Amino acid sequence: MIMHTYKPPRLLSAFVDYFWYMEDQNTACQNELSLPDGSVDLIIDLTSDKVLMATASNETLRLNNVFVCGPHSRHFVICNSLVTRVIGIHFKPGGAYPLIGYPLDQLHNVMHSMDAFWGHLAGKLREELLELPTPEQMFHLLNDRLLQLAVKPLDIHPGVQYAIKHLGKKSAQTDHVRHIVDQVGISHRRFIELFQRETGYTPKRYSRIRRFQGVLRKMNERQKITDWSDIAFDCGYYDQSHFIKDFRAFSGLNPTDYVTIPGRHYNHVHI
Repeated sequence: MIMHTYKPPRLLSAFVDYFWYMEDQNTACQNELSLPDGSVDLIIDLTSDKVLMATASNETLRLNNVFVCGPHSRHFVICNSLVTRVIGIHFKPGGAYPLIGYPLDQLHNVMHSMDAFWGHLAGKLREELLELPTPEQMFHLLNDRLLQLAVKPLDIHPGVQYAIKHLGKKSAQTDHVRHIVDQVGISHRRFIELFQRETGYTPKRYSRIRRFQGVLRKMNERQKITDWSDIAFDCGYYDQSHFIKDFRAFSGLNPTDYVTIPGRHYNHVHI
């Protein structure tokens, strides 16, 4: 498998975590489980006319080859083909809204063709990428086109920025959300509305997903896990049963099953 990533320059660095490119010749059509991480991806398939996905409820989706994978709080399955060649943009939490220009709470657990937001320019972008010989050149083109196609002023509400920073901490519980509302100086209702619009999540759900991500990091750091309660408490869970319930809700797997899967990489698991 060939994998390249590219950090964006300063103008986009507050919104985009990284650009990525993947190329693979699969010996079998092995599907991949993708887990929620609190962010959004814009994906451009450079091989297929259509992309197949399966949702957590076993609904099969056939997508155009330029699409957005909205903020998910459930896992989904990528139905890989024998040949994979894909490029994408992994946004920071809250970073997709000013660039896509659509309320992200309307894209929660949704994958949608970018034609709906960028019109024929989405397909034109793919055609331009196909003409370039290297991932590095593709990354530079993506950066330029993303700036041109942005349909909102390039900013994130400061209250949402503050909340994203603090809700990523393991201590972020319901009372912490109330404290954040007090700090940002707007009404609770207005804060929830802004946060959902710009991230796709309620603050509480976002906090749960970031805590789940902390669990995945701990699990991947350790070669052998003998005590699940250690991980649960380290990541801010009150008890092990609460931790297991959350893990199943977000991944569809038990923690013990997840750690036995070979070749897993945090949020991507071959199944």
